[in-house]
This record gives sequence, C-alpha cells and structure tokens, in this order.
Amino acid sequence: MAAPRTTTKGKTRPRAVTAVRDEGTPNIVRLTTTAAPAEVEKVPLFSIDDVEYGMPARIGTNIALKYLRMVRTQGSDVAEAWLLEEVLGAEAYEALMEYDQLTVDQLNQVMAIVRDHVLGQAEQQRAGNG
Repeated sequence: MAAPRTTTKGKTRPRAVTAVRDEGTPNIVRLTTTAAPAEVEKVPLFSIDDVEYGMPARIGTNIALKYLRMVRTQGSDVAEAWLLEEVLGAEAYEALMEYDQLTVDQLNQVMAIVRDHVLGQAEQQRAGNG
C-alpha cells in the first residue's frame, strides 16, 4: 500500500482508493453541491425589547459534526460558544452579546435550545425522519 501524500503544510492526505466492488458491496455515497443556496427559513429563538431574533429552521448536519468534533478536541465551552455564533448569525449574536441584562440562566436557555435543535435535527436525519 502506498504511503499517504504530504501537503505543502506538512499534513498528510490519504491516497485515492480504488474501490473493488462485488454484488454485495453498496454503492458509493455521492455528494453534490447545489449551485445556489435556498432562502433560509427562520424560527424564533429570543427577543430583546420586542425585537425577535431567530435561528434557521433547518441546520445542516455538518454543523452538528463540527460541533461534536470541537467538543472532543477543544472542550464543550469553546464548542458551545462557536455553535451559538454559527447558528445565530452576526446580527442576533451581537444583539445577545450587547444585552447588558442577560443572565446566565437566560444564556443557558438559549444555548440549550440551539444545541438541542442542531443535535436533534442530526439525530432525526440519521434515523430517517427528517
């Protein structure tokens, strides 16, 4: 077997693998990128002084994977901070960050909703329900 290739930054890339298929081997999963992203439907998450802020109704499973890797490699505090900013977007994250009366309980509530939404969707999709 050939050794992995090294990139210019010293990281290794796996060599391409030639698939050997027989009648019992499943087909390869083919992933494609759509040309234009669809408009993002939002669901309400929190409001500040009657201004409502939301998060995407559907969040890509890749966000859950990034979050879980970050939990494992950098710890849950870093991962949750990243997830919150990633899901809320700049405007909602800034509004929450600038709200001087935000309590730890309120932040924990928002974070729990975001985390459950992201991981729950990934679990539903994995189970074939989403």
